[in-house]
Amino acid sequence: MPTFTSYSQLYRGAVETLTQAGIANARHEALWILEDALGITRLQLHANPDTPVEADVCQRAVALFQRRALHEPLQYVLGTQDFCGLDFLVQPGVLIPRPETELLVEEALGLLGGDARPVILDVGTGSGCLAISLAIHLPGAMIIASDRSVTALHLAQINAARHGVSQRILWVAGDLLSHLLSRNLAGKVTAIIANLPYISHAEWEHLSPDVKDFEPRLALDGGPDGLDVYRRLLDESPGLVSSKGFILMEVGVGQADLLCRDPSLTNAFKTVKVRPDSQGIPRVVCVQQRLV
Repeated sequence: MPTFTSYSQLYRGAVETLTQAGIANARHEALWILEDALGITRLQLHANPDTPVEADVCQRAVALFQRRALHEPLQYVLGTQDFCGLDFLVQPGVLIPRPETELLVEEALGLLGGDARPVILDVGTGSGCLAISLAIHLPGAMIIASDRSVTALHLAQINAARHGVSQRILWVAGDLLSHLLSRNLAGKVTAIIANLPYISHAEWEHLSPDVKDFEPRLALDGGPDGLDVYRRLLDESPGLVSSKGFILMEVGVGQADLLCRDPSLTNAFKTVKVRPDSQGIPRVVCVQQRLV
């Protein structure tokens, strides 16, 4: 992309670059990136098309457009993503929060809203979007957020500080639940909230380049049928969850029924609810421990 001297020239060049790269919403994305790069609103951009652009600002904008043209996710390019009405920092190496994951927050609030001091485990916290959203809405909750990615935990802590809940969340590095058994939590956990890897190997081959080439496979790959990590979670959960505690899990297309029939679930848990997303896809599986 050549050097441009005004808002309008930069915008037209950006749209052309993104369109040629096959970006579906090239015009909208060009505006979003320009708003970030120039520090203006789209209204200002359209109202003052001949405003000159300084060379260093133009260079920054061009660099952002070139990143997006390579199909790097827009959220990584801009550095933020909205989740439950909150702004979260995101970066390469950390999964980008999805709208459907907000259903986990909604279900957790519906189940735990009447509990004065619930104990909540957010397993595989990533950007911290679940733990932070719940901390804001449940001020009496004790929340523990874990992830095996140090990069993710560091970013989650920054997000918590931005939203003023740093002191209300305990951050723990580790894989799933085994490392938490020594923390005197046995039988005390009110709810486990989990958005774990659930992309099957067959699905992996058909993911868009935006996801497949840029987002961390560690946070996406769920094994042959996509449920390997959830089976491990359910196997490790009985020692932690209280007798009336819940596990809420986000799953992919066609996986809810498969998980609900899996021995890892049926041996120790009963399905309480399966909630569909806005497209009617069964998305959140809520289970409760069977009483012996």
